[in-house]
Amino acid sequence: MSLIVFGLNHKSAPVSIREKLARICEVRIPDVDACNLEAVPVYTCNRVEVYYSGIPGEARKSFSALLAANQINFENLAGYFYEHNDEDAVRHLFSVAAGLDSMILGENQILHQIKESYKHSTSEGYVGKQLHRLFQKALEVGKKVRSETAISENRVSIASAAVDLARSIFGPLKTSKALIIGAGEMASLVAVHLRENGVKSMFFINRTLSSADELAEKFDGQARPFEQLDELLHACDIVISSTAAPTAIINRERMEKVVAARSERPLFIIDIAVPRDFEPDCQNIGNIFLYDVDDLQNVVNENLSQRKVEAEKAKAIVHYESSQFQISSQAFTVVPLIRKLREQTEALRSAEVEKFSAQHPELSEELKQAFDQCSRSLMAKWLHGQIVALKNQGSADLEQLRMMCEILGLSTDCLPESPLRSLSENQRKRESA
Repeated sequence: MSLIVFGLNHKSAPVSIREKLARICEVRIPDVDACNLEAVPVYTCNRVEVYYSGIPGEARKSFSALLAANQINFENLAGYFYEHNDEDAVRHLFSVAAGLDSMILGENQILHQIKESYKHSTSEGYVGKQLHRLFQKALEVGKKVRSETAISENRVSIASAAVDLARSIFGPLKTSKALIIGAGEMASLVAVHLRENGVKSMFFINRTLSSADELAEKFDGQARPFEQLDELLHACDIVISSTAAPTAIINRERMEKVVAARSERPLFIIDIAVPRDFEPDCQNIGNIFLYDVDDLQNVVNENLSQRKVEAEKAKAIVHYESSQFQISSQAFTVVPLIRKLREQTEALRSAEVEKFSAQHPELSEELKQAFDQCSRSLMAKWLHGQIVALKNQGSADLEQLRMMCEILGLSTDCLPESPLRSLSENQRKRESA
């Protein structure tokens, strides 16, 4: 079975395209059971990917159907998506796990996100033997890269980059008031960096006031109800927004009213939400300095010189591990066939030697042993050619391997378990739970 990944990320698509796919995580992966597929989706604010094991054409149909369920036509956005197959797919996932494919080189959060995606997909019954092996190895590679290189040192993240950008404009933040909109993990990370940079005061606002209260207590700030958003936009110097709202929460008309009440004071806004919390047109208002996640890349680049050196070491690890995984995958597929072929041919050889010996009792023991040794030698020479042929078929799909079994007279029960059978069992367990 082939390994395939379809997806897009911050390199292949701007935020205006990525935000169209923000709700895709709510849709079940189509056709997994029906098309004999395994699947693991990996969704983050900067990437949407689905890893498949199965027939490439069926995987493409499943991915197109997944997009269609979110009112997105794959062909219309085809230029933003990438597709990797087999070893390229393995290398891509290992690179993602190593932090080499992140907006923030070497960031650690992606490894946890991959682990959670894999865990969720397993519970949903999407995962069979091949993707189990792939994702377990990916997590292992991600940990190895971080333990053997310094790619994750000198903290750099979306949150720290946001605060660094604010500092580059305002200078020291000791006299600045900051508003954090949202109460998720990113909001908490931003608050950590703001506190480290000595911001004068922090205000937290969220649709659920209790969530804002928790952050305010943790960071010695003040929580306010969401109804006071305009008042806080008027009072603060720095706004960092990271809600999970499905559409923009602030439009241009609303911001124009806020700016009119600020008496020409500049307002610095970093919108790190995907989809964006502030309509892009807001940046055209005087005294508004609005940046989104794509704008942060320039700040990030200034902090990455050392990580780029370590990235070369990480790339070497990923290259080696992906090659080794491909070799082990081939062996994983054909070794049971080779073992079965050896067992079957040895059984035939032994039976024929015993039959010959029984038919010729006059032969001396020495001649019988010589005949036995000759039969072993002939069988070994014949087996060599068959084994080489099988090893060369390590990347063949299940149907090709079935055909080889028929040619060699082998039963198909020695083939790797069909992902469909494994997935169906998981599905039954899930439905009965």
